[in-house]
Amino acid sequence: MDRIAKWCLKMSYFYGRVTGVLNFEIDLRTGRPEVTRRATIWAAGLHSVMFVLLIYHSMTRNVMSNTWKSANYLHEYVFMVIASFRIVCVLLALLSRWSQRRTFIRIFNSFHRLFQHNPDIIKYCHRSIVSKCLCVTMVETLQLIVILALMGNRLTLFLGLRIWAISCLTAIMNVIITQFFIAMAIIRGRYILINKDLQAIIAETQALVPNGSGLFGSKSCLLADRLERIARSQSDLQELIEQLSKAYQGEVVCMSISYYLNAVGSVYLLFSLHKYGGSTDNWPMLITVSSAAYFLFYYLDCWLNCFNVFYLLDTHNNMVKLVSKWTLFQPGLDSTLESAFDNFNLNLARNPLKLQFYGLFEIDRVSSFALGNSLLTHSLLLIQYDIEHT
Repeated sequence: MDRIAKWCLKMSYFYGRVTGVLNFEIDLRTGRPEVTRRATIWAAGLHSVMFVLLIYHSMTRNVMSNTWKSANYLHEYVFMVIASFRIVCVLLALLSRWSQRRTFIRIFNSFHRLFQHNPDIIKYCHRSIVSKCLCVTMVETLQLIVILALMGNRLTLFLGLRIWAISCLTAIMNVIITQFFIAMAIIRGRYILINKDLQAIIAETQALVPNGSGLFGSKSCLLADRLERIARSQSDLQELIEQLSKAYQGEVVCMSISYYLNAVGSVYLLFSLHKYGGSTDNWPMLITVSSAAYFLFYYLDCWLNCFNVFYLLDTHNNMVKLVSKWTLFQPGLDSTLESAFDNFNLNLARNPLKLQFYGLFEIDRVSSFALGNSLLTHSLLLIQYDIEHT
């Protein structure tokens, strides 16, 4: 599984280069990133051509009706709104990527050093990385199959270019989200390793016999030094999370809006397929099966994105609970060791781990539940409007 995860990381890098999201190169032998003219020209040219085709594609009002004969004015309006917002969101995300290219290079260097010093991290995040890459691959493949099957014999060169532009748009969104996902998974793996070391220190501390001997004092000092190193590692890790959140905040906000609109549009599309079911009777079985599988993997991908962050927050909370156990130790603990536990506990209390973006929202279970309620409400309002007016 570790080899598969490493292969997925390499494929994610190459996919980022192909889509232009990574506008710099990385030497895979040394891990050194470098800004090159080749990477800059490729990314800038690709994004320019893609956005020209997408803008033209969105301005064509009969796209939905040409694809689906039962489409009404509301379908056209919803399609235009979602398509326009997706283009704007991806454009803003890419502008953020270009303006912070040096910042992303520094963040990559930080993660590269983290991997070098802790190669076992991959063991604790390989399942998440492989699952994410599998879902993204299936979503993009199934979307392309459905689009090509719906086009049928009407596929022309220019229509093929527009389909390519839509596929690039989806790919860019997936690459950005996947990069953030992998970064969070790697940080969670490092947190798990720190928690294991912390559990070992707590077990050794509880086994100490406070008899005031020299051996007791030396062991206490050694444990205090180890605990201080863990505290510094946790502080550095949380600082990396803050840098990552700050660098990705524009992209995460844009991608969240795009995901939200896609989810509402998907619910409305499923309702429309049920309401105007006769229009899909002539669809080949390939389209029906591929569409069902697409929705399955799409929502599974959203679920993975959410719980990847939840698991990181849970791992941090486990660390807080572990450190707080020092107050239950038997009396007579060495003052140096007691001070190390106390300082670590206070630092965790003063600096709680929060993933905030522009102060607009915070990623946690409560906000995600509220977002789900909002998504359901807007989907129902859209369906109700369709029932009453079309």
